[in-house]
Amino acid sequence: MSRARVSLPPLGRGLAVLAATAAVIGPAAVSAQAAAPTPDSKAVTFQGHRFEVPAGWDVVDLGADPTACVRFDRHAVYLGTPGSQQACPSRLVGRTEALLVEPDTSGEAAPGGTTVSEADREIVGGAQGIRVTATYAEDQALVRKILTSAGIPTSAPKTRARASAAPAAQPEASASATAATSSAALTNYTGKGFDACAAPDSATMDAWKAHSPYDAVGIYIGGRNRACAQKNLTASWVQQQASAGWRFMPIYVGAQASQITSPAAEGRSAADDAANQAASLGLGPGALLYYDMEAYNKTYSGNVLAFLSAWTEQLHARGYNSAVYSSSSSGIADLAAHVSSHTMPDVVFSANWNGVADTNDPALPAWAWANHQRVHQYSGNVTETWGGKQIQIDRDYMDVALNGTRKPTNAGVYRSDEAKFYVADRSGGLYGWSGFGVPGDKPLTGDWNADGQDTFGVYRPGDSTFHLSNDNGTTAISVMYGSPGDVPLVGDWDGNGTDTIGVYHPADQTFYLSNDNRVAAYSVRMGVEGDTPMTGDWNGDGKDTVGVYRGSDQTFYLTDSQTSVPVNHQVKFGNPGDTPIKGDWNGDGTDKVGVYRDSDFFGAGKDSDQVIYSVRFGVPGDTPLTGQW
Repeated sequence: MSRARVSLPPLGRGLAVLAATAAVIGPAAVSAQAAAPTPDSKAVTFQGHRFEVPAGWDVVDLGADPTACVRFDRHAVYLGTPGSQQACPSRLVGRTEALLVEPDTSGEAAPGGTTVSEADREIVGGAQGIRVTATYAEDQALVRKILTSAGIPTSAPKTRARASAAPAAQPEASASATAATSSAALTNYTGKGFDACAAPDSATMDAWKAHSPYDAVGIYIGGRNRACAQKNLTASWVQQQASAGWRFMPIYVGAQASQITSPAAEGRSAADDAANQAASLGLGPGALLYYDMEAYNKTYSGNVLAFLSAWTEQLHARGYNSAVYSSSSSGIADLAAHVSSHTMPDVVFSANWNGVADTNDPALPAWAWANHQRVHQYSGNVTETWGGKQIQIDRDYMDVALNGTRKPTNAGVYRSDEAKFYVADRSGGLYGWSGFGVPGDKPLTGDWNADGQDTFGVYRPGDSTFHLSNDNGTTAISVMYGSPGDVPLVGDWDGNGTDTIGVYHPADQTFYLSNDNRVAAYSVRMGVEGDTPMTGDWNGDGKDTVGVYRGSDQTFYLTDSQTSVPVNHQVKFGNPGDTPIKGDWNGDGTDKVGVYRDSDFFGAGKDSDQVIYSVRFGVPGDTPLTGQW
């Protein structure tokens, strides 16, 4: 991360295949012919349509074997309708050139037209009586040629749109899936879960709900490396399983480490596609979406971290929470080692097959993602049978309890002589600025209207008045509170999502905190003369409480109570002369302490002296501030 000073201006079982021979491999409508059009290709016909495919491709008759796994990570042609209970290996990742040719009874030559999705590496089209899904890795030209050979139109395909906001095309699905339970709650759970390459049919889900130890299921919602066909995964399936009490891990299998070329742009694009796919299944904003980043060589670490930062930032912009699945030794270790320099996911999903159903991981320090923000894949590629229904799965243990979208805290400064606020992005670049207040005001930041974003405010010592803005430019709330000499405070004292005001009276070390910006709801005494008052959510329960910083010993003394003052957190951090600050530096929902020193911001881990956030911003003489912009 740049440390330059900123001077501010205004994935088991094999394929059930039949090798291409002269024999008929299924009903009369399905055949593979040995007499290929060219020495390196062969003809496959289905429902009267003839496809010329490479000679080495397998041909799978789904009518003859309805349990065959339709997997797009191998060169193959699948003929017929995928079975409702495919016998798929649990750990499949990747797409290559392959075809699924299904019967279609709609009577349309090309139902819905031909679409191409670069995000999914997929072309979907049709001709009379058939619907074709063609996947590819890099050789889109090959699958176009195969489709053309069968009369599937590909000359002017419609590119599948990627909206920048949640689509409104699925209102019934979204409403029905979340009628009784919010999207956020559908992805929260503590206990055992499993993930399978293809979503099981409802009969299997019912049997497992009644007899297995699992109550959460991983579902693969999209991405260019999603290997298995998803016959069952629809909005109505999600609704049915949600009603039965299942909770979900929606997993997006996009570009892998070696495939990333433009990390920021590709990370944002993946997040947009994942959000759209989730919304189409009825999992709206507030849901937690997982990126599947398989194990990788450390030479790719820089690209991966930049990609995953963009993934998280864009999901947050779309109103979703972010999670990352990876191996303990690569992706999870990289995230843990770079919490101060990149935007972190809200949840980490660690693959560490040690057989222990908990959320401990040697790559993760105890303070990181410690507030119900971990999932552990503790065993994999195992076959289990419950209620007479068999699936090959990976075993997971979840401890996830998120409430809305979490944002990490970033730095900012107030330049009193200009009466201007300047705020930073994650890396210390200028994110924005605005004039508010008058010279001599004391700066404040808070979420005054519960929209999830901090905005500016000031306290005017001359008349003990708070002026708070929802748009960083105009005053929305103006109220007189406290007495001359008081120190202004901000916090969400009752946990309702809205910050309100308070003051600290230095003469008797007493905090007076208001829930309505008018009268004090809490009065609590803490500290000794000369202490600096602090407020924050020190235990992640959603409510801000108080504390003090004692400059004489560079120690923070913090309480989790608003009515008494037990010291629940005592943290020594910083150097003599530092200015105390606080923030949720890693977006885990818990405020941690920090210090400001000559334009340098340093944030500590939870109850720790370890630096997890560090950025240089502003110029000497600025007043430091922090917030979730």
